[in-house]
Amino acid sequence: MRGRHRSRDGWRDLLAGDGIDAGLSARLAEYAAMLASWGPAVDLFGGDDPERVVPALTREALAALPWLDRAQTLVDVGSGNGFPAVPLLLARPALRGTLLEPRERRWAFLKEVVRELGVAAEVRRERADEHVGSYDAVTVRGVEIDAWFPATRRLLREGGMLLWWTSEAKAVELERRAADGRVLTFALPSPSRGVLAAWRRCST
Repeated sequence: MRGRHRSRDGWRDLLAGDGIDAGLSARLAEYAAMLASWGPAVDLFGGDDPERVVPALTREALAALPWLDRAQTLVDVGSGNGFPAVPLLLARPALRGTLLEPRERRWAFLKEVVRELGVAAEVRRERADEHVGSYDAVTVRGVEIDAWFPATRRLLREGGMLLWWTSEAKAVELERRAADGRVLTFALPSPSRGVLAAWRRCST
């Protein structure tokens, strides 16, 4: 069964099979169905089948939840198809998000996701270096470090957390640039898919 034909109940069962609780699986299933529906027109997955990639991306996004226990605000840079921010915001309803996506069709998709699912977020058609704000957490996936790292220092509050889904080799580059704080890396649920790099902004 191709992902675009799977029902919401089918998505819920697939995600619940990964150990996600029933309530969250139901919310995530609505999101997965929208991803599958919009994916071909907006090129959300680069031609991959959503049924293959959505469960993996969901598990990887939720791996960051322990780092967000004290966060009240989050900005996601280059949000694209909504990973990791949308699953995180669905899992933490008290967390308020800002999704930055400069590409028009993906911005339109994310606006519809936020509206349809009632996600506590706004979607801005901006890049990180254009955005003004102050946040407890910054999340980044699939964006090269030169496009966002200088801006994250301005967007993160003192003590704020940067979370970057990347390769182990690229995480070394973050550690080199973020000399005023320690970078911790953790294997993702499927280690072959990379690591989660975490860096906390210290006072300067």
